[in-house]
Amino acid sequence: MKRTIKTQVLDRAGTLNRLTSIFVRRQYNIVSLSATPTETEGISNITFIVDVSDESSTETIIKQLEKQVNVLSALDITDTNLFNRELILIKLGQPDNFEEFEQIIKPYKNQMTILKDVDDHIYLQAFGTHQTIENLLNDLNIYPVTQVSRTGSAGLL
Repeated sequence: MKRTIKTQVLDRAGTLNRLTSIFVRRQYNIVSLSATPTETEGISNITFIVDVSDESSTETIIKQLEKQVNVLSALDITDTNLFNRELILIKLGQPDNFEEFEQIIKPYKNQMTILKDVDDHIYLQAFGTHQTIENLLNDLNIYPVTQVSRTGSAGLL
């Protein structure tokens, strides 16, 4: 199951390496990682989306994160965050049938922008939850997706 863990850390060299090694040692896959500065200078938020096996594993990870030098807090915000978004940029081959393409992207119209439509490619920008982005990519898999760039997930309580 995927869990969203948000940490607040002091900006110091090696902090990210120490935190990611906690997941590596326990053989948990980090699905998404996002590090951003906060409004307080010298403090950053690092948000992990992690594939864990059960609830007790999440609790163990949180405790291990909290013990690390430079970590101010660590929380599992999976069930309590109000907003959790990531951004994706997609370059795909020009669809043969543009009307069919418009029907496929219709459910995402409020979360997607066509940045550029050139002869042989369309450039898209979309945002949403991790699952929304996954669904979009699955829906677009009938077209030749030539390039994808994704941000990590950002969440607010």
